Amino acid sequence: MKKLTIQFFSILLIAALLCGAAMAAGEVYVNDAGGMISNDLSEVYAVGASGTQQLGNASASALTAAGLQQVGGKQQTYESVPVDLKLVRVGLFYGSDAKAEMPLTVTNGSGFQVGYFDANRNFVSLGTISVTDINVVPDHTANIAAGNTGGYHIRLNQTYDSLSAAQQAADAAGGFPFYQNGTFVVLVGSFTSQNDAAEALKTKGYSGAVYTGTDRSVLVLRNGSEKVLFGFDCGSSYSLAVSPVSDGKAITKCGEYSYYGDFQFTRLTGDNLTVVNFIGLEEYTKGVLANEMGADWPLEALKAQAVLARTYAVGNQNKFRAYGFDLSPDTKSQVYNGLHNSSDKTNQAVDETAGMFVRYQGAVCAVYYFAADGGATEDSENVWSDTVVPYLRAVQDPYEADIDFYCKSWSMTVPKSQTGEVKTTKTPIGNIQTVTVGGKTYAKDNVRDFLKGIGARYTSRHFTVTEQGDNYVISGGGYGHNLGMSQWGAYSMAKVHNMTYDQIISFYFTGAYVG
Repeated sequence: MKKLTIQFFSILLIAALLCGAAMAAGEVYVNDAGGMISNDLSEVYAVGASGTQQLGNASASALTAAGLQQVGGKQQTYESVPVDLKLVRVGLFYGSDAKAEMPLTVTNGSGFQVGYFDANRNFVSLGTISVTDINVVPDHTANIAAGNTGGYHIRLNQTYDSLSAAQQAADAAGGFPFYQNGTFVVLVGSFTSQNDAAEALKTKGYSGAVYTGTDRSVLVLRNGSEKVLFGFDCGSSYSLAVSPVSDGKAITKCGEYSYYGDFQFTRLTGDNLTVVNFIGLEEYTKGVLANEMGADWPLEALKAQAVLARTYAVGNQNKFRAYGFDLSPDTKSQVYNGLHNSSDKTNQAVDETAGMFVRYQGAVCAVYYFAADGGATEDSENVWSDTVVPYLRAVQDPYEADIDFYCKSWSMTVPKSQTGEVKTTKTPIGNIQTVTVGGKTYAKDNVRDFLKGIGARYTSRHFTVTEQGDNYVISGGGYGHNLGMSQWGAYSMAKVHNMTYDQIISFYFTGAYVG
């Protein structure tokens, strides 16, 4: 691959501007004598104030402080691939964090619709419970905060075609409405044993039978009480979902945080509940942005992060398919805590980029970001997989150097007696590719496991290992996997260099654009 010096590229730019009209199709003149590089700039690089960038293959380009600028020629355009993701499913509690009970409070509403989500993520309402404080629990015998629940009931024989009709019958019988595989019935009592339920059926003269739900059955209680308001059991076909009722945009307290949107409850394994927030894409993006960047960050950096957060959500649908949702609320996906930390400024950044994604040749990109790169990002094939992604190319990053931040640089001294001999190799851009120590080799992103193992507080791929007597001195900068956008680099680009969000994105994602 040829690389142009700044001076040499300046000649190209001037020549292109003065002689552009005389250029033959596909010819790129680099000096007054008409010397030609090739008819394809795809493997030519320019060095400028923004660092090193690969030139496009559609026209002559100039690298300036503002980014890669097209000089002449016809820009190739691509039709944008449509995005159809109205609701994002975020698993708030799952796996070892699944809940034995899940209280919900709608803080500005009048109750909850109960129902389920179909295969197209449409909420199917079965009716409304006019209670603003509820507690969803597995339908089994257990101790909860308000007392005890029993997993045995009396199922009355009559069936009903609506929640309201079942509710009326339940009120008369002292029971509660229950939705079972498409049919409304009435259950009476919550007994802790089958014998207790059978005895009650016998002595009270109900026309029905002892009933216990499947391992997917759930109950809705009045919060702070043992009173059951509603039950739901559709086996593995559908899970109970609730949608808060409000004249405005409903806000619901769920666990530590408050959220927009609806909630789904599934007993996947054992007796605990997997809790999923169904939230609109733009509202989800607001929740991520408020927790991935500070509200005091420059607006253009916030807007770049908003576009990436939205793009990441689209590109990672069904990432947690086994649990029945798309994304986790933590760094396994993106940090999402509902309305927590949201501000007018973070919301503005999302609103001003609504519907915008990082694209490459029309398609939505697979995007990544991290705290800081220490000086250079990395090629996709050098991080996790061997896949060469054209827009995930390593770039020298000069911007982080212009600001101070917590993980800009770091250093630690480690005795050789602790590690044994340490050998490293580097990627073409200068990040660490492998570390071999104690007969074990750490490669690609696993290099950061080596740093963690010796007690490093911050880990990145951008560091050096030098010998100093009986010690190794490990010095580096940044924090994260070095693939995609540096958040602190984006901060500097916006704050110090007045660059726009689309310029930030095009710098870190080679050949990509916002659309």
